[in-house]
Amino acid sequence: MAWEARRAQLAQVDRFTLQARVSSGGLFGVKGNLHWRQTPTDFDMRVAGPFGIGAATISGRGRDVEIRTSKRSFVTQDPEGDLKARLGWTFPVTHLRYWVLGQPAPGTPAEFEIDAAGRIVTIAQDGWTLEFSEYHPGALELPRKFEVANAELRLKVVVDSWSDLPALK
Repeated sequence: MAWEARRAQLAQVDRFTLQARVSSGGLFGVKGNLHWRQTPTDFDMRVAGPFGIGAATISGRGRDVEIRTSKRSFVTQDPEGDLKARLGWTFPVTHLRYWVLGQPAPGTPAEFEIDAAGRIVTIAQDGWTLEFSEYHPGALELPRKFEVANAELRLKVVVDSWSDLPALK
């Protein structure tokens, strides 16, 4: 029952701003900062490495998503497919808005595990696996530390702050 109550609360979160640190492992590991602003109608994610190196912006309104790097800029309605085709890597743009809140994305099957408090511990969805290891204290207990991985990529995310959240009913 704790998960159903939590899911109902998370469904009310249609806006947020978060500041986070991201890193990928491996030989050519990358570290950066993430600033994400989500509203009911659009989003803007900015990722930048140390001193602004490797900056990328992914923003969207409706079905249109614009992806900008220092070398390319394009608009797409298939961000995951176009990222793979144009840049050689993929990122779960469509689902991440839900996953970052600690819930499965709607519209496709997902397997997930919850803890006694009703918080997601793991999600497996559309070839991606998420592992949540820590939550921020507070009314919503939003994720603080989690990993997002598929066969090609593993990202560690540490959310330093959540803000601009809606008042819950």
